[in-house]
Amino acid sequence: MVKISVVTPSVRPEGLDIVEQSLKRQTFPKDQFEWLVITPPPFPKQFDAVKDFQLDKQWFQEPTKREGDMYRLNGAWNKGFKEARGELIISFVDMTWAPPDALENFWMHYEDNPKSLVGGVGHQYGEVQNGKPEILVWQDPRARLDQGSFYPISGIDLEFCLTSVPKQAIIDLGGFDEEFDKYAALSEKEFSLRAEKAGYICYLDQSIEYRALKHGRLSADWDKRYEAGCVYLQKCIHELNENMRLKLKYVSS
Repeated sequence: MVKISVVTPSVRPEGLDIVEQSLKRQTFPKDQFEWLVITPPPFPKQFDAVKDFQLDKQWFQEPTKREGDMYRLNGAWNKGFKEARGELIISFVDMTWAPPDALENFWMHYEDNPKSLVGGVGHQYGEVQNGKPEILVWQDPRARLDQGSFYPISGIDLEFCLTSVPKQAIIDLGGFDEEFDKYAALSEKEFSLRAEKAGYICYLDQSIEYRALKHGRLSADWDKRYEAGCVYLQKCIHELNENMRLKLKYVSS
């Protein structure tokens, strides 16, 4: 029985190995989670005809870019959400390493509170050594010492690098807003704010400390797209506050 669906949208197939090796080391039972990877074509090398009995993994093609899109990250996330069989979804992006008990801890939080979205804390590292990012180059500003290791946060502070979200929340909210594919980042902020409006609570668990490999931006106009995205996010927040926005139509039951 699949309890957890790990969803990895990726345009960097070279960054999938770190995720795969992390998943193979998980303490959560291997027959109770699946790994869904969503990429543009071609078919990633890791998903060739060789059967891997250590992981239940599937590949899906990323939706085609539309006019004005910078990328199809949110379309890829939604594709993974639709295909997911688990009742808990873990967003686990490429070029990211997770500790062996990450899935186990996410599941524990979900059992304690099925209305929770839980994020880990992640720093960035300069290179990979023996399958693990090493040499710290950037620290997560969300890391703090005054709240203990597990505490509620605003949805605006939730990142989906390594984060759990109940599939029911995705159904309740209709998935990520794919209009954000025109902009840089921010879509998970908007989703998490809608989740809060729907009665879900966002948390940070600092004991789930992931490591991200530092990488360049996908577009030369990233800053310009980010600034435009901030304007769109403010519009979304206004609509949410006016009860004009909650459930979208990208993902249904």
